[in-house]
Amino acid sequence: MKLTIQKKIVLWFVIILLVSLILYGFLIYFVYSYNLRGERYIISVAKHLEGTDKIIIERLRDVNKSEPFGLPPNFKILPPVLFSRIFYMLTGGVIAIITIAVSGGFFVQRRMLHQIDVITENVKEIDEKRLHLRLNLKGKDAISNMARVFDNMLDKIETSFKKQKQFIQNASHELNTPLTVIKTKIDMLRQKRSVTRKEYAETLDLIDGEIMRLSKITEELLILSDMEENKGKVEFGKVDVRKALDKILKLFDNQIKSRELKLKKNLKGNFIIEGSDVQVEQLLFNLIDNAIKYGVRGKDVDIKLENDTDRGLLVYSVTNTSEKIREKDIPHIFERFYKAGTGGGRKSFGLGLSISKKIVENHNGTIKVDYNRDKNEVTFKVNMPLFNRKQKK
Repeated sequence: MKLTIQKKIVLWFVIILLVSLILYGFLIYFVYSYNLRGERYIISVAKHLEGTDKIIIERLRDVNKSEPFGLPPNFKILPPVLFSRIFYMLTGGVIAIITIAVSGGFFVQRRMLHQIDVITENVKEIDEKRLHLRLNLKGKDAISNMARVFDNMLDKIETSFKKQKQFIQNASHELNTPLTVIKTKIDMLRQKRSVTRKEYAETLDLIDGEIMRLSKITEELLILSDMEENKGKVEFGKVDVRKALDKILKLFDNQIKSRELKLKKNLKGNFIIEGSDVQVEQLLFNLIDNAIKYGVRGKDVDIKLENDTDRGLLVYSVTNTSEKIREKDIPHIFERFYKAGTGGGRKSFGLGLSISKKIVENHNGTIKVDYNRDKNEVTFKVNMPLFNRKQKK
């Protein structure tokens, strides 16, 4: 038979009470027995000895009445009246202490069990639709501290749940948009009795573009999911960031020319870091792609690689002029599928910047974005630790 926590506590108090009474009984017994033996010893000696021995007995009795400094404790015998008075006082004190201790223990127990009941009842009411509920227990005891920790955990769960819900909604919208466009174009072709070759080719190009867009979204979702699941399982090695940057920039030659952008590079210092070459290339690609996509035609795109020697960091920054990214968008720019702009011109940032932030975090670095209101310039700045040969050895 399993006992409840309340019954276990009551049983524990009863055991402590019984043990205390038993120990107290033994104490009284030995003290009383010792005092009684001493008194009987003196009486016995007084009856059987005469002359000089009587003088010794009287001396012993005088000693018992005097102060105990320097005298053996065996000679001290309490008078019966004094012994009875001490016995009753000691007994009353012990009973009072036990009563106060037990009462206080039961009071504390009742309060703690009440708090546990409150926590249990409130937790039963919390579900995915009522994550806003909190325990709100006041106090400095262990259970109140536990309740505060539980409330903090609920705050994190509620925030995570809201983000996840928003992410699913945004992802569904992003995935549904190209599918809707494809279906609409196909329905239009079906409704037309005659379709020219030009219309047919335009429709195929549009469908192909939407399929590519759909493929990119699903690919980014898989990348982000894999990075979150295998955060600490990626094998790191030496990565030459400048070499990776040159490789990525070649992929954007046509886009840079078509948008008449002016690419400026400022590369100096040490470019070797410890990390994943695949993830580093993905980071460089995302930030450059973002700068070209949202950059103003004919404006500059500045790319810098430099060292922060005091902190042992490689600093990578990308700056572009943008009219689509506003100052109010900056705090949310790393959120998944965050939409910037106003009215019908709202455009989603997708997952590229979210993936970039996760890559930087995986490399023990930091990423931030600054906005220059006067020049309408947006700057992404990444700090990552340089390769440390001494530490590797």
